[in-house]
Amino acid sequence: MIGAGVPLGRAIDLLAAEAGQSRLHPVLLAVRGELRAGASLADALTRQGAVFPEAYLRLVSLAEGTGTLPMVLQRLHAGRSQAQALQRKLGSALVYPAFLLLVALAAMALIALAVVPQMRSVLPPEPRADGADASIRRLIDMSDWLTSHAILAGAGVAIVLALLALLLRMPAVQEAITALASRLPVIGNLIITARLAEMTRSLAMLTEAGLPLAEALRLTRRSTAAGDLSQLLEGMENALRAGQDVTQPLREARGVPPLLSSLIRVGQETGDMGRSLTQAAQVFEEKTRIALDRALVLLEPAIILLISVGVGGLIYTVIGALMSVNDLFV
Repeated sequence: MIGAGVPLGRAIDLLAAEAGQSRLHPVLLAVRGELRAGASLADALTRQGAVFPEAYLRLVSLAEGTGTLPMVLQRLHAGRSQAQALQRKLGSALVYPAFLLLVALAAMALIALAVVPQMRSVLPPEPRADGADASIRRLIDMSDWLTSHAILAGAGVAIVLALLALLLRMPAVQEAITALASRLPVIGNLIITARLAEMTRSLAMLTEAGLPLAEALRLTRRSTAAGDLSQLLEGMENALRAGQDVTQPLREARGVPPLLSSLIRVGQETGDMGRSLTQAAQVFEEKTRIALDRALVLLEPAIILLISVGVGGLIYTVIGALMSVNDLFV
């Protein structure tokens, strides 16, 4: 809207009206109030707490000083749009596997709660002394307990799911899960390239806006949630301030392609660091899309295999129990 000539205050009003009752609505109203009081956009955004990343605030402040606010906002929008496009693609691809998983769980529940109890009629009144029918009796006891304590079992499942949801919202837990997933064959490559794409895109926007590389590294380090990338950026910042080779930490880091250090060195030699980092961001974004496509191709058969193992294991247990019952009468 600003690029089309809409005044800043009017643009904020339109965004607030479009936001409706979302969590962004009061933030936009507060920003509009600060603008009416004479504050700059950067100051108005800063006073909203931790809603906006520090790197965004620094970019907006520089853009207001140089008169390039429309261009900077457009670049921020482009970066967010690319990240959200990947998220939507991943979410859409997970719909069918999630449906398969729900169907498998329903099938397993049906077998456990409806089929297994029917085996009671073929069992002798007393357990065998040699324990030949122990497995089938355990299955029946478990099914009976779930049937008679359905509310308790459902409450337990709900509590466990709620606790898992709370844990997954904790940054430390998210980072631990991501660090573990980054070691997996296919998913690990996707996580590493996505993080490098985000890091290089942030560095590119900051350096293109005129920030020194040291400050761009500092702001990017403070905005990233990845502990390994934060340490890497800190090492690059320290090397740059000490007058050493800024690409040395990149060459020593695990999982960072040599292309990134080469492009940064080219940017230093040509004096156009922003362009080199933009090219690096484009390369890693393309690699992220390729890695995501590869992961999604393998995800569906992997989930089907997992479901088959679960359902097949339950059926195998039931059939094994039936065979043990048959042996009772042989």
